[in-house]
Amino acid sequence: MSGRIYSIQAENTSEFVEKIDRLDVPDGFNQIFISRYPQSRLLDVLDISSIRCYWLTTSQGVGTIEPSLEKIHHFLESTLDNEQGWIFIEGLEWLTSVHGFESVHSMIRTISERIAMSAWTVYLAISLDSFDQRESSRIIREAPLFIPKEDHQQFSESESNSIQDDHSERANSSVEMDLTEDGTPKLVMLTRLPQTGFTKQILQRRILQWRRMGLDTAEIESSLYTEDLDGMYAEYIQIEEKVRRAVELERYIVNEVNDAQERTIALFRIRQLTGLDDLEKRYFLD
Repeated sequence: MSGRIYSIQAENTSEFVEKIDRLDVPDGFNQIFISRYPQSRLLDVLDISSIRCYWLTTSQGVGTIEPSLEKIHHFLESTLDNEQGWIFIEGLEWLTSVHGFESVHSMIRTISERIAMSAWTVYLAISLDSFDQRESSRIIREAPLFIPKEDHQQFSESESNSIQDDHSERANSSVEMDLTEDGTPKLVMLTRLPQTGFTKQILQRRILQWRRMGLDTAEIESSLYTEDLDGMYAEYIQIEEKVRRAVELERYIVNEVNDAQERTIALFRIRQLTGLDDLEKRYFLD
């Protein structure tokens, strides 16, 4: 198996994570996320329990990489010699501002040559607006660009084995953009996952989407430790129904409940997916 290197157009970390969420991780694959942000900043957008995160920083510690091109190259070299998996790298524009475009481009070219002899694939986050046309073309020449297909809501790179429809791109965008008055994401109803083609990886992505909305997903997370897909789907449907009820309750409370304390308590209970029966009796029944 030969590795490949790709670019993914993303203006920020959230957009990058949204797009890599749509990749279907093969069994036995490792995942590594290299970022200019510490793990504490990634908790709200990334499931760090399944991805090893490394922070590009001059601070010394576990899970850090010095942001020198030499250190990054050394880390990648030592990683590519072992096992297989995917490596996600963001902060390309920042590295360019520190080291210059030519040096960063040289690193990308070296990675491209080295990755072909490994069982790893590298995905680079790139904001094309941050580079001039010539620079962008040179990067994409080494690391071809994944282009999202809006009509199928999936990546269209024909040579990739990582294409996966997540059934929820538009709804997921709403999670990131539509906020309540206190700055938390509004609850939205995502497209229901069909049982046909349902997998543990798809459920993991849906759980991560719910977590980004601030929902407590502990009840469904335990099902990920089983191999019974039918039972897993049945539990998913139960939580999906709770989320639907939570969405309707939140919409009503935000628009109709004026008492700040009452609203805060109710919204907290909704995010915990507890007490939905009591809240529905209080607000929806005469």
